[in-house]
Amino acid sequence: MSSLICAEVLACDAIEGKDKLKKIVVRVDDAGTTIALVTNAPNVETGKRLVVCPAGGTLRDGTEVRRATVGGCVSDGVVCDSVMCGWSGGGAGSAALLPGDFPLGSAAPSARPRLDGKSDDAGDDERARAAKKADEKAEKKAALAAKRAARDAAKKAKKTGADARAEADDGDDGENDATDDA
Repeated sequence: MSSLICAEVLACDAIEGKDKLKKIVVRVDDAGTTIALVTNAPNVETGKRLVVCPAGGTLRDGTEVRRATVGGCVSDGVVCDSVMCGWSGGGAGSAALLPGDFPLGSAAPSARPRLDGKSDDAGDDERARAAKKADEKAEKKAALAAKRAARDAAKKAKKTGADARAEADDGDDGENDATDDA
């Protein structure tokens, strides 16, 4: 089970002597619980919401995250990128960002959310198109099954009608018994 959650960056400071590393403090719930992380993601800034995996959790690929010392600072988890989240698109190494209203501590979405404020994300549109296509396919399948059932019923009725006429023709009316036997 994945342990990817939403967190908000409260502090973001460069680590002295390290070109790209930053020490950040993130809040992981509304109660104010914070954890310190080290990252080299270039898009991490104070106030942004992003996906993190605290120490003791697991990434989507099953990798267990442990507390580690990075650049001389303790990191109690990792800042996740799109690849770690299992999202399509996005750059490896850049933090997986979430909308500002995404609930703290909640599980990361399975698809990249839109950050432009629009309510429909590409994943919702894609899922809606797939659902519509599946519905259309099911309707076509049902229509075809109904058409086949009607055709089979018509054949059966025709055969039943032909059998009834044949029995009527072969019926014993007593008039042509001599010719029937000859």
